[in-house]
Amino acid sequence: EEEAALVRLCHRAPTDKKPEAASWYREQGNREFKQGHYQAALRLYSKAVSHEPPGSPEVSVCFANRSAALLHLGHFEVCLEDIARAESHGYPDRLLPKVLLRKAECLLCLGRLQDAQDILGVLESKIALDRVMTAQLTRLKKLSQLKVKLQEKQRCPEPAREARGGTQGKSEIWEENRSISGASASLSLSFDAERGRHLVASRDIVPGQSLLEEEAFVSVLCPGESLPLQDGEAAWDTRATNADLYCHRCLRQLLASVPCQGCSYAKYCSQDCADVAWQQYHGTECSLGALLLTLGVFCHVALRTVLLAGFAEVSGLVGWSHSGDKDLQNPEARCKPLSEAADAGAGTRGIPGCDGNGQYQSSYQALFHLLPHTEQHSPEHKFLCTLSVVAVCKQLQAAGLEAAVLSQESPQQWSKPKTCEKTLDELSPELKTVAEAMLRHVLQLQCNAQAITVMQELG
Repeated sequence: EEEAALVRLCHRAPTDKKPEAASWYREQGNREFKQGHYQAALRLYSKAVSHEPPGSPEVSVCFANRSAALLHLGHFEVCLEDIARAESHGYPDRLLPKVLLRKAECLLCLGRLQDAQDILGVLESKIALDRVMTAQLTRLKKLSQLKVKLQEKQRCPEPAREARGGTQGKSEIWEENRSISGASASLSLSFDAERGRHLVASRDIVPGQSLLEEEAFVSVLCPGESLPLQDGEAAWDTRATNADLYCHRCLRQLLASVPCQGCSYAKYCSQDCADVAWQQYHGTECSLGALLLTLGVFCHVALRTVLLAGFAEVSGLVGWSHSGDKDLQNPEARCKPLSEAADAGAGTRGIPGCDGNGQYQSSYQALFHLLPHTEQHSPEHKFLCTLSVVAVCKQLQAAGLEAAVLSQESPQQWSKPKTCEKTLDELSPELKTVAEAMLRHVLQLQCNAQAITVMQELG
């Protein structure tokens, strides 16, 4: 009964590609573009791109349309990137002159006159061969005029703007902690049974002083609010959510997203981000998108954590947690600051998650040793968390993704899943280990996750 209800909920959060949705979003984008609403058109064209299947002839048209919106918004470099994408995806030759004119205009606006001249030469040759294209001559004349203006500017360049001070806004001197990677020397690391591993001030801290510079071991984009589709509804939401606005790997703000090749949900700021995400975790997550959206971000973070760590390390630490280390259960042995533990040569007998030298580094080992506070969670909550984790692992097994989880291979690197002697109602021993680690992480996240709502670059 619970599984049937979960399946129904997943149908309301589809992440598969739908060509009919791509056509609808593209038409809506064209409508906004004609009205001069270029930012809205840009967003809708990106939604259209995300729904086009790989190799579809229409995906090149989506990229070309989006490049037009980018040109009007003054994003010339990104416009050139979309034009290159349109060309690489087989943009129709009969429409190519229109895109090449746009490319030449971008190059002229960027002051790349020789490149623009080369493109204009190609265009003039095409127009000479096809008299039907004489309507483009008017625009060519305009581009020639723009070229003259840019040449004049090049002969009389504008005075260079004064560079901003590189040290502005960073008046303090950062002193790295010798025992805690990414932390200020004003901090020390402690442990107690109630709070687990935590930082304490070892020196006076002035207002505005930087204390931590550490990249998250794992992060997942919160999808944001959106209206769920009703049963039988054939319309699509045109509103932008976090999923449309931020890169699903590095979380940078998106301008012209690069879509996942397998689903309509994941979007990236560059092809590099898309490739790295696919290799590290999204190749496994991709087909589980609707389930992960339905179960929530904590379950998604837990799965991504074990995928990033790799099964070998996950299995080792889960096995270690079964060993019944008495010292681990002794809070008093863990209550010393890190400096004392290191001086005593405690190493792994010091603070959980530190290495043999008593050093803290961002790692899966450090993450695994965060307290799950199991006793503080209600039985009902733990039951729901367990159901969620088991649902993910059963879906991994049913979809034939177990080999990818255990070997960390990309799905393209293996043709058929290994035959599992277990039925779909019972998880394999390896996936039971994965499920145990995921449950631990879901419980840890209740008090250790940090939601970032705004990111601001310094400098």
